[in-house]
Amino acid sequence: MAFIYFIQFSKMLSVIIPIHNGEKYIPDLVSLLKEVTYKNFEAIFIDNNSTDKSVLVLQEALKDVPFSSKILSEEKQGAGSARNTGIKNADGTYLAFLDCDDKVHLSKWEEDISIFESHNVDFVFCRTQKNYDDGRVVYNPIDGFIEGVNNPPGLGYIWLKHYFYLQGTGAIMIKKEIVEQLGGFHSIKTGEDAFLFIRLGLKYTGYFYNKIYFFYTRHSKSTTSNTNTIQDGTLWSYFNLRKNLYNDAVVKNDLEAFKTVRKQLNYDALLLHRSGNSLNEILNDKLLKDFKVDFLLFNPISLFFNRLFTKNKYNPFLQVWKRIN
Repeated sequence: MAFIYFIQFSKMLSVIIPIHNGEKYIPDLVSLLKEVTYKNFEAIFIDNNSTDKSVLVLQEALKDVPFSSKILSEEKQGAGSARNTGIKNADGTYLAFLDCDDKVHLSKWEEDISIFESHNVDFVFCRTQKNYDDGRVVYNPIDGFIEGVNNPPGLGYIWLKHYFYLQGTGAIMIKKEIVEQLGGFHSIKTGEDAFLFIRLGLKYTGYFYNKIYFFYTRHSKSTTSNTNTIQDGTLWSYFNLRKNLYNDAVVKNDLEAFKTVRKQLNYDALLLHRSGNSLNEILNDKLLKDFKVDFLLFNPISLFFNRLFTKNKYNPFLQVWKRIN
């Protein structure tokens, strides 16, 4: 029995935690880390230009904790860059990710490690619960997921076509070597996690278990929420993510994925044009230098209908394009 226990807890886990003005969440976060059942882990905190007392509060909270820890800093703003700094300094075989206001079930990492030890997979993930400031509780959908082993590229297709099916960074544990092969997180401000996980699902084998073991809080002042308040902010965010996917080798090597991204870019560009943006502004980007819009959507008559009507059903060119794509 003691030998089994040793094997179970022998693999080091590195928990990567970006911190940006999170002083009020840090005490609860450290308390959570003290109580998790998997004990062989290091917590790597990356201060990402905090202007409050996050680092001081963190230093105080980490006194006499039963786990090893590091406090690093990253000047380039954004969770992706901060996580990449953590990854470079991680000693673990496996990586997990948290934001300072996230929570996980106390036995999540123990369960994840046990799955790695019993199955030949590259990443493991659970179900996510999202908690909103207004009291709403939303569970990320899982249609199409297989409980157990999911071979590539299935999860990649699901996540590429339905971003809301992404269960969040805290839901996933990944082998460090796999994250390194994929180049870590993108430096874009929003969608950096989607960029990694879509490519992860296209290329590598994952294991899903349908337990709600990750709890994510959506604040009204979060990066995503702020993006949503800007005119066309969400659409530009999606468009920017898809531009990067369009240029990614993993996506380009999968014909179905590449076709999906190309279709999404066409539709995003049409919606951005409808809201008053010029096509030159939309398409004048080095990431789109070899991208050609579909003439069926972007002929002069279609563009006239696109600006004239706010509903898709009144543009016959769009309706035909949807049917044949």
